[in-house]
Amino acid sequence: MYKMLCALLGLVIVAAPVMGQNEIRIGFMGPLTGWAWVYGQYVLEGVQLGLEEVGYQFRGRPIQLIIGDTRGESERVVDLLEQFKVRDKVHVVIGPSLGHEGMAAVNWARQNPNVPIVVGYSAPEDMTMRLKTRNLVRPGWTGPQTILHYGWYAAKVLGLKRVIMVGQDYAFPWDQAAGFIRGFIENGGEEVLRIWHEVELMDFGAIMLKLQGLAGKYDAVLYNGAGGPAIAFFRAWVEFGMYQYYPILLGGSNFTDPGSLPEFGPEAVGLLTTQFYSPGLTNPFNIKFKERLKERFGHDVPAYPHVQGYDAIRVILKALELVDGNIEDTDAFIDALYKVDMSDSPRGPWRFDEYGNPIMNIYLQRVELIDGKLINVPIGTFIGVSQFGPYVGWEAVYLAQPPNARDYPPGTREEYMAEIRKYFGEEYLLMLEKHGGWPNVNFIEGEPKP
Repeated sequence: MYKMLCALLGLVIVAAPVMGQNEIRIGFMGPLTGWAWVYGQYVLEGVQLGLEEVGYQFRGRPIQLIIGDTRGESERVVDLLEQFKVRDKVHVVIGPSLGHEGMAAVNWARQNPNVPIVVGYSAPEDMTMRLKTRNLVRPGWTGPQTILHYGWYAAKVLGLKRVIMVGQDYAFPWDQAAGFIRGFIENGGEEVLRIWHEVELMDFGAIMLKLQGLAGKYDAVLYNGAGGPAIAFFRAWVEFGMYQYYPILLGGSNFTDPGSLPEFGPEAVGLLTTQFYSPGLTNPFNIKFKERLKERFGHDVPAYPHVQGYDAIRVILKALELVDGNIEDTDAFIDALYKVDMSDSPRGPWRFDEYGNPIMNIYLQRVELIDGKLINVPIGTFIGVSQFGPYVGWEAVYLAQPPNARDYPPGTREEYMAEIRKYFGEEYLLMLEKHGGWPNVNFIEGEPKP
């Protein structure tokens, strides 16, 4: 009867062979069906890989993994969290994966402070900023965090002045747009024109014609989306001969996700993105991680959610070490989550800030064809990037601004500078003018040596 109920609710139990009162119970949630299924399934595979490395046990205590499919629905996130807490009595939850799912999860977490949540892949910045709650940590990234310095790079290194951003119309791409706009305009860019489209759009003919009509007024295009629509956008870009109109095509952080990249074709070589992980990293932890993932799940190249899922379960295991396995002491366990040492992550070393989000390297990566496979290779590193980016020390001012939205912050230089003057003041604008943008950007060519 219990198994039938689990099936109806979209729950699956994966557990160690030994069951009983002593098990450590972990709830997992993410979209395992629907258009965004990879962002749940790949996180899950990362979690399973980490659990298999310890034999689904901690110091002899079996670890029970209870899996729920959110189907990409915010309502399901809340339902599953309630089920995990009341019926399954989990000690900790991993998930969810999508932006709108994450906002539902953080609102629930604020009302249920005794349930620790380790975010799966969801990236809205307010989960660990304006809505921050002690019992939710995110071993991943915020939408702006990975792209703030890409805006700097586009303006200062590529010398672009006006960019068109085409993106999926929901919370995560809005965050990405905000981060890029801040980095771009504060470092000399003049305008970012946003063109939003339906989340699951697959026919980009009309958008390509619109872009052709804007050619000559803008220097480059940035696609701000992922999955099937990202593949469809790039195929349309090639089919419509768009490189003759715009020599430079940039990508948001998920544009060339390794899970989608093989479908792009050889024309993708040279595409630039920035992300918290690059499959081409040569540190020993990433080399071992890639070997294990390929052996277990058959992936030639890890996708970003694989890394976050793997790090999520390892954060939990490391926190268990810090509390000597006493996960029942929820307060002590939550404190321990913030203290874990992640110097052995495949993405490179990182640590949590006081808000529960990593301070970590962000990689500038380029698509290259290696041994017949398209792969993202790091060609530059922004060292130790906070979720507040260049605004460390200005956190209160940053948080006083309105949250990122569909059309916020403004995309033209005049409107943008007038807006930030309200919050950062004239002194900050004079500083930008004096230095020609952000001072002391910690950027190195290539990747840090292991």
